[in-house]
Amino acid sequence: MDKKIVFLGTPKIAADFLTELIKNDKNVAGVVTQPDKPFGRDGIITPPPVKVAAMEFGIKTYQPKSSKELDVALKEIGADFAIVVAYGRILKKETLSILPLGFYNVHFSLLPKYRGADPVRAAVLNLEKETGVTIFKIDEGLDTGPILISEKVSIDFNETASDLFSKLSTVGKKIMIDAVNKISSDNYTLKPQEGEASYAKKITVEDTFIDFSQKTEKVYGKIRAFSYDPYSRFYFNYNNKKTIVQIISAFGIRNGFDEYEYGAIAGFEKGKGILVKCLDGAVFIKDIKPQGKKTMNSYDYFINGVKLKIGEKIYE
Repeated sequence: MDKKIVFLGTPKIAADFLTELIKNDKNVAGVVTQPDKPFGRDGIITPPPVKVAAMEFGIKTYQPKSSKELDVALKEIGADFAIVVAYGRILKKETLSILPLGFYNVHFSLLPKYRGADPVRAAVLNLEKETGVTIFKIDEGLDTGPILISEKVSIDFNETASDLFSKLSTVGKKIMIDAVNKISSDNYTLKPQEGEASYAKKITVEDTFIDFSQKTEKVYGKIRAFSYDPYSRFYFNYNNKKTIVQIISAFGIRNGFDEYEYGAIAGFEKGKGILVKCLDGAVFIKDIKPQGKKTMNSYDYFINGVKLKIGEKIYE
């Protein structure tokens, strides 16, 4: 029989990985996730997606509120090793010594590149052409442990962070099953991380603001990177008031338009969107969400609504 696994994770992406383990008949002895939290405007206490998934499969779930409670839970479960996917808590040295075979984290980059909190967005933001998934044994450092298995994934030019996340999730679930099989059969080796390390910092709203005076590829990269909340955004001066406009989707870049200033409308397609001039070309913006309004087409807002014309600026 497979060795006993404890699964540590919290959000929807982690719930998908837990489901993959169960569907592949892996021996999940217990699940650890974060405590229930208030959700929505009404503050309804809501269980995390991993807890919901575990309950559906009848797996006992623990929601420790402290490192001490976590250690008690892990000892009670008595697993051989752990699979960790977006758990949301740093594991202390004492915790890492509890399981005989250790803790293995699924990380969405090719380590040591983009250690840290948001590696998928970082890869898109930095216009990488490839990234990947790494499963490594957790040590006391920040994503510094030895690698069990990894797989490369290409990044297409028009691919958003949302698209890439989906692709990486598919690859990650596949190699997670490979990793579990290797650990269970005692047929594996761990390799130290090699190469120059880089870090993906935790994203703030300030990081999402667009500067249309930059190169078009860089502007488009930021829109692609912030393709889910928080979305990329910019300030639009309307009626002597700064309005924040979030960019929900874009349709690529086009060269030329040298006759226009950056931030100007360089063209539009009726009902589809507008072209906004950047340093060396233009980006085609489709859907936006102006402050205080619902998501709408950029053509409807700027051309039909505000009545701007080609050559007029939406960004200073």
